[in-house]
Amino acid sequence: MKNNANLVILIIGSVFVILGSFLGGKSFVKMGNAYRFKSEAVSVEGVITDIEVEKYRSGNETRTRYHISVDYVIDGVKYENIVNRYRSSMHIGGEITLYYLQNEPWTVKSGSKDTDFWGAIVIGMGGLIFIFAGFHFLNSIRKKNELQKFVKQWGKTIYAEVIAVEKDYSVSVNFGFFSRSRGNHPYSYLKCVVKKPGTDDIQATYNSCSVNYDLLSYVGKQVKVYLHPHDNSKYYVDLEELIGK
Repeated sequence: MKNNANLVILIIGSVFVILGSFLGGKSFVKMGNAYRFKSEAVSVEGVITDIEVEKYRSGNETRTRYHISVDYVIDGVKYENIVNRYRSSMHIGGEITLYYLQNEPWTVKSGSKDTDFWGAIVIGMGGLIFIFAGFHFLNSIRKKNELQKFVKQWGKTIYAEVIAVEKDYSVSVNFGFFSRSRGNHPYSYLKCVVKKPGTDDIQATYNSCSVNYDLLSYVGKQVKVYLHPHDNSKYYVDLEELIGK
């Protein structure tokens, strides 16, 4: 069925997998470069010539960024550069240990040879989290589709009465539609019940999948429900037959 919430989840899962794969690839490249730097870099003592303080906004916070200008000499050649790893003990005129590759003396790093290596691991972990989350979303869609096919073929068929239309606040289609708390919520589902014969007592309640349609006109109508042959908690409400889309 078109315009159902499964499509949103499918898109989210696919985006997460793609983003995670990109971060994973970037992590491998960065880790390779970091390993090369750690293996081949040599140190040189430099002198701090200036410390520039930059204030910037990050969300509701004001943060500080430092730009440390350094001079250093390699094979009789003087170089000027800027590093960003600040420590409170730094001061103009103070010495600082720098690391560089012998064939790239114009590029230096401060702090530790391992800094980029750990940064690559953090990026890689982020990539794995996105990939696992993406596959979780995609797997949930796969299970729903498999259940739908199974109960249609092997399940029991009953009819339930549509008693209400409920908003699905777990799906938000707007900028940042991964959020449950922001944006519009155009997706809704049908709440359906089966009553005990001859009474108004509710025997069972079934919810349809969420769709981006106006469902109010279907309140009070009967809808077909397929039940799992061995587990009535697993079912499929046949919206396709009801609304014809």
